Amino acid sequence: MARRLRKHGRAALVAAMLLAPTRVAIFAQAAPPTGDPLTRALEAEDKRNTAAASIAYREVLQGALTLGKTDGDRVALALLGLERVWVDAGQLDSIVPVVSRVLQLRPSDPTARSVQLRALVTMGRDVDAREAYMNWRRIAPNDAAPYREYARLLLQRGRALAADSVLAEAARYMGAAGALSGETAQLNIALQRWVPAAVAFRDALTDQPWLETAALFGLQRAPATVRDSIRTVLNADPARLGPRRLLSSLEFAWGEPRRAWSAISTLPPGDSTTGAWRGFAERAELNESWLVARDAWTAVLDKSGDLESQQRAADAALRAGDAAGALTLVRRKASGPNKGADSTRTRALLGLEIAALGELGRGDEAQQKLDDAARKLDPDTRAALARPLVGAWLRAGDVARARTAMQGSDLVDDDEMVGWLALYDGDLLTARKRLVRAASSRPELVDALGILARTRVETLPGLGEAFVLLAKRDSAGAAVRFTRLADSVGTAAPAFLAQAARLSPRAQAPALFERIVRDFPRSPEAPEALLAWARQLRDGGDKAGAVTKLEQLLVDYTTSALAPQARRDLERLKGTVPPS
Repeated sequence: MARRLRKHGRAALVAAMLLAPTRVAIFAQAAPPTGDPLTRALEAEDKRNTAAASIAYREVLQGALTLGKTDGDRVALALLGLERVWVDAGQLDSIVPVVSRVLQLRPSDPTARSVQLRALVTMGRDVDAREAYMNWRRIAPNDAAPYREYARLLLQRGRALAADSVLAEAARYMGAAGALSGETAQLNIALQRWVPAAVAFRDALTDQPWLETAALFGLQRAPATVRDSIRTVLNADPARLGPRRLLSSLEFAWGEPRRAWSAISTLPPGDSTTGAWRGFAERAELNESWLVARDAWTAVLDKSGDLESQQRAADAALRAGDAAGALTLVRRKASGPNKGADSTRTRALLGLEIAALGELGRGDEAQQKLDDAARKLDPDTRAALARPLVGAWLRAGDVARARTAMQGSDLVDDDEMVGWLALYDGDLLTARKRLVRAASSRPELVDALGILARTRVETLPGLGEAFVLLAKRDSAGAAVRFTRLADSVGTAAPAFLAQAARLSPRAQAPALFERIVRDFPRSPEAPEALLAWARQLRDGGDKAGAVTKLEQLLVDYTTSALAPQARRDLERLKGTVPPS
């Protein structure tokens, strides 16, 4: 019996000391509180009752340190609760003696060590914090926790160099210190050592995938001069999902969506890879990077064969201007575990198929598709499919059939459709009002708005005829019509001539450029004509002539928005033109 008392005497004394500062307050109560002290502590903390919460947490701590049945989980809960309470009360220094007493009983307790180190660093007691860190290292020589916690705290305090020395010690005593690669990476970010940071993040993501967000936040600030090195690090074999997905996100942040897709498109197939492709495709859609969204959804479709990926791949192809690719995707036979019923897929993809045919100007085929499916479609669905059909006729230049297809649908009030019909009819007043409100950025719409903005006349049938020829893909005929119209539109003439030059064969364009520069030198099309003329001469091998036109642009139009481009072209050409 005496031996047992001697054996536990010191521990019992330390445990008894834990409540020493509050023992008077506890005994002064009329009756001891009842119920679980941890519950009372949490309730008091919720009510911001600091005094009651601290007393209850210390009661939890005393009970958890009972000899022979120490409860480590409740010790941790009590210490963390006391830390929160005293931080809120501005009494963080109160935690230090409590933690010191706990460590006499539990010298290797990780929570107590962390709380002690955190408190000392926060209070600026650097010497004591260093001593606490060294003691922790001695108690747990094979544990990375002391190095990790101390380095992280120093980094949070902005002491990057001190944290660097701690991680150097970790590398010296623990080898490569792979367990600390996350801290090493963030330290390198703080010191702007971008490539070592990328190496550390690549290693850390294997076991700590949650660091991907921190890695993206840190590495996306890397200057352009080191980005190729970061790409090399994250692209290194073996190909793993974490580093490749990080590189893909970085490429998006750097404005390189095509490279972003390349980073993850070559990953080994699997469910996690397919999930990554799906997430990438959705992000590409949000960024309106439609070509890479098409490729990503196609990769998902190849793997899963589901209807959603087929629809979204075709839709992305349409939005990217790849109508032929969209049609191929729509007509692709279902395969894989999610193939479903062919009839169901056909109905679901009908709208995209008609839209693709419309973009390709294959109105007859689109009309036939719609007529064949008419019996299976409700009136609302059929009306919704009228838009791509009308678009097909408009893009084919068939005004009469477009007008017929619009009858009985909501498109009679659609700004874009009504605007195009008005333009084809030569009604520029209506076309100008309607097309400017059209929710589209199609190249032909941009050209039409540019012409309409330069002329104030209300009717011009010849202009409608020119755009009908364009819709029928007769660019040479449209160029001739724009050139003839230039004589009758006054100050809008240079815009018509510039449009004709863009549509004309290369041999005929210089005459139009010369006419713009000679007859309309103050128009915005004049410097544009000089730049296009110079580039055509350069591409044709007449570098000296190109230099002359670029120099004329820079002398006569020094304030033009095209001057920087002309200056760059001139610098490149002068490096290849021999002196006269």
